[in-house]
Amino acid sequence: MVRRLRSVRVRAALSAALAAAVVFGAGGWWLRDIVRDQWLTAAREKATRDAFSLTYSFESGAAMPRGTDFSYAVVLTDGRRAMVAGTDFGDDLDRPLPGFPPRVGWGIHTVPGKGRFVVGTTDVLPANRIEKLTGSGGRPAQRLTVYVLVSPADAKTAVATIDRLLGLGLPLAVPFVGLIAWLVTGRALQPVEAIRAKMAAISAHALDQRVPVPATDDEIARLALTTNETLDRLEHAHHRQQRFVADASHELRTPLTGLRNSLEIALAYPDRTDWPITVATALADVDRLQRLAEDLLLLASPAQAASTASDLAGIVEEQVAERAHTRDGPAFTARTTCPALVRESETRLARIVRNLLDNAARHARTKVTATVAVTDGNVTLTVTDDGPGIPPEDHERIFERFVRLDDARTRTDGGVGLGLTIVRDLVTGLGGTVRVTGRSTFVVTLPGDQA
Repeated sequence: MVRRLRSVRVRAALSAALAAAVVFGAGGWWLRDIVRDQWLTAAREKATRDAFSLTYSFESGAAMPRGTDFSYAVVLTDGRRAMVAGTDFGDDLDRPLPGFPPRVGWGIHTVPGKGRFVVGTTDVLPANRIEKLTGSGGRPAQRLTVYVLVSPADAKTAVATIDRLLGLGLPLAVPFVGLIAWLVTGRALQPVEAIRAKMAAISAHALDQRVPVPATDDEIARLALTTNETLDRLEHAHHRQQRFVADASHELRTPLTGLRNSLEIALAYPDRTDWPITVATALADVDRLQRLAEDLLLLASPAQAASTASDLAGIVEEQVAERAHTRDGPAFTARTTCPALVRESETRLARIVRNLLDNAARHARTKVTATVAVTDGNVTLTVTDDGPGIPPEDHERIFERFVRLDDARTRTDGGVGLGLTIVRDLVTGLGGTVRVTGRSTFVVTLPGDQA
């Protein structure tokens, strides 16, 4: 139950219902105030017109308008009432009207308990007109003050109508909006649930499966596409891992088998065994196993950012100088621009150089040339040999693990097929590139150290 209440669908419905309650409630009160103000303004304008109509009748001596539908009071200069109509002003015309003082001019007057009134003042009226209006003589010429009630009845009626609409509509609108949000969210989340269910069914033995992609160009469709792309990469990495394990097992099995056979034969026929040759053969197999183990560990270890820069030109010159003293093999030449700084440890840079030189030495006829240059902030290492070259269709394949293009070569002479793979992994980890150009030229481009 708690899990259902925490679902996206329920939270969206509750949020929509809460937002609807706030919006409709605040909007209703805002509309209520606007309507009330508009009706009060209309009532004030009507009271003003009625007050002008009364004062005009008093000043012109015209007959009083018949059938008036508004409340008013007329006050003499001594404060006594002269005329009243429509409201509970009392009917004793000889007594003062509390709260309705005589005044001169026009304006708005509020009487506690009575309401708001538009106040108007006539010109000085002659005594005979005063007598005619009040019905009693002996009153001097004077001004009359007219009070016309600003009736709030229409405003109250309009506000009451809005209150009824809010009282009935708000309890219905809020659940309705929540229900719509619940239905719409549920429909929108159906593809997400389908993706979740499919992902739950995918395991290491079913990496070829993919999640369904909805036929909508929205965020959920892009999520499904990204998920399928991730599954593609996982499947590819899984297959590569399986192939790598199988190839590594095969490569390890060969020297182990040879080592075991030589030792078993030597133990079975100790008197007829040439022990120096047997030990030398076993040592060669052990060396091969050691190199293979080191290569596998290097491929498996994650790259770490170096804190200092190393001079690639110096490393190339050092390794070429070491190979110059060997009698067998091609001649090595170095052409470098010093310094050629790269932010990486000397060990990893030396491994890149050594693997490229070893690969070139295995294929070269007479010479190998290594060149280091610095251009536009990048350091470029080029290794070229005069061997038969690499077919264009194999320029990328040679960087795969355990790939040997010369099937006739022995494993002892040809290595294990990880040298160029290590070069690409190390170079890629540094943000660089390695490629084959021409037939026998390897070009490594690394970002130079700008510090």
